[in-house]
Amino acid sequence: MKSCGLVTAGIVLLLAATGAAADALGETDDAVDRRVAGLIEQLGDQQFSVRQRAQQELIKLGFEAFDALAEAENHDDPEIAMQVSYLVRLIRADWTREGDPRQIQQILKEYEIQPDDRRLLKIKQLAELPEDEGLPWLCRLVRFEKSLTLSKQAALAIMGQKVAADEATWNRRADVIQKTLRRSKRPAAQWLSAYVQAQRDPAGALEKWSSLTEVERQTLEQHPQETQNQIVMDLLRRKIDLLERLGRSAETVDVMRQMVLCERGDSTSLTELIDYLVERKAWSLLDEVETRFTASFEVDGLLMYTLCEARVTQGQPELAEKTAEKALKISGDSQQEHAILATRLVERGLATWADREWRQVIALGPLGSAADVIARDRLSNGLHDRGLDLEAAQLLQELLDAADKDANIMQRIRTAQQQVETNPNLIRANMHFYLSCHAATQGDLARRRENLDKALQLDRTNVEVLIGLYQLTENEPPKRVEIIKQIKEVIDLCRSKIEDAPDDPTFYNQIAWLVANTEGDVDDAIRLSLKSVELARATVDNRRVGGLLDTLGHCYYAKKDYENAVKYQTEAAQLDPHTVAIARQLKTFRAALARQQSDPK
Repeated sequence: MKSCGLVTAGIVLLLAATGAAADALGETDDAVDRRVAGLIEQLGDQQFSVRQRAQQELIKLGFEAFDALAEAENHDDPEIAMQVSYLVRLIRADWTREGDPRQIQQILKEYEIQPDDRRLLKIKQLAELPEDEGLPWLCRLVRFEKSLTLSKQAALAIMGQKVAADEATWNRRADVIQKTLRRSKRPAAQWLSAYVQAQRDPAGALEKWSSLTEVERQTLEQHPQETQNQIVMDLLRRKIDLLERLGRSAETVDVMRQMVLCERGDSTSLTELIDYLVERKAWSLLDEVETRFTASFEVDGLLMYTLCEARVTQGQPELAEKTAEKALKISGDSQQEHAILATRLVERGLATWADREWRQVIALGPLGSAADVIARDRLSNGLHDRGLDLEAAQLLQELLDAADKDANIMQRIRTAQQQVETNPNLIRANMHFYLSCHAATQGDLARRRENLDKALQLDRTNVEVLIGLYQLTENEPPKRVEIIKQIKEVIDLCRSKIEDAPDDPTFYNQIAWLVANTEGDVDDAIRLSLKSVELARATVDNRRVGGLLDTLGHCYYAKKDYENAVKYQTEAAQLDPHTVAIARQLKTFRAALARQQSDPK
């Protein structure tokens, strides 16, 4: 047997973003392909010197050899295949270079050593960057990511981005895709080729897209490690989009039925399928899904509630209510499962059913336990967001009244402090804050002031209470001075927290929110708010980023930069569409911008 002559572990192939290696040699793409193919064959030559020279040439070619090397991992000659596989494993992607945008460098930092789930999060982060900022790097991932599944996810992320309607923007986008992927034969690269073609020639792209989709469906059946059910679903959805653009909507039902047949029944993909069928008002197919996956619905509360939501949209409230009753029973007596389900329902904007799950946690008791305290805190916060402040306050008062009468309950609350960041004083402060908000809606300023004062006595760091008192003391100079002093103390405390935990966005946001809603250096508040958003984007927690963007919108509003206020508040509403306060403030900011534009003076 001939020796493999593998390269040493110190050899690293660097993948750049340009065709510098080939360009320097003045070769065409076809010429490079032929040369690489020949070099790969030489990796199996009998002579060591030939094999070694071939390795060195492939290293010089750098990323230009990547596609052919990856394809040759299944070479008929097992020794060539082994040699190629070793070379491919040595390849590390030089995803960023000096001079690339700082945000891009942060997202892709240590990408190569991350597990697949973290890589996917980074792909989503790139896709969420505005104005195609992440497009070139997404294209590199399509071409060079070792995982075929992640390569495909990157392509889907590109196709899922919202693109400006103007032709110039689209042409720039198409140019980046075509230049980066012109030589790649990977499935994801072929999808993007069809995607570009479909923009200008949907009729011509349809047959190609149908073929690519069928190939991926077969891959799911025969090589499930190379794709995912949701990937096939996404391709089928795009086929439906093409059919509708061509005025062939009658054919979309058959494609949706293919989606139902491809569905494997896991919670995430099944939820997405239901949402899609509801969007299309495909009620008969929804019935098929419910029948086919009855077993899945009966053990998954979120799936059952998703079906409730669908029935409401369908105009069947009685059926939705019966389904909700079944959903509430799925978690049984498990407070943890009810709490997890409630949290996920809040994320989907299903507040009514989330309330039921939180109340079930409370009903399971006991009063003052960690689970009870958390449920009351989350439920009261949600009620406050929807303007139901009296109900929110009563929920906390019920607990506090019981604790005042029963030392055992009070002791449970104090014991719960070890698991939740609260205590009886903080709970009581929140209760008074909610009562103050209720008083404000009733026009009772005296009672509002009374409850805010009580809340501040219990919790002198409560940002919302300080903001409320600042607003109420405009005509009370001595009291206003006292509140401003307290605000500065809280800001100083937040700055010390930032020094201790510079990568935590919480305290940057706290300062920015306080300044935006009271007084201070607004430009510094904007800087801090931008920093909090930058840090939070790395978590890919859209709801949290949305809340931080809400602060940024308020900062620009305080600066009277209404254009940026609307810009960031709009993004906040997109990322967190179910928080009422964010949507309400967006209307306020838009109204201010309209007034400013109509009267620039």
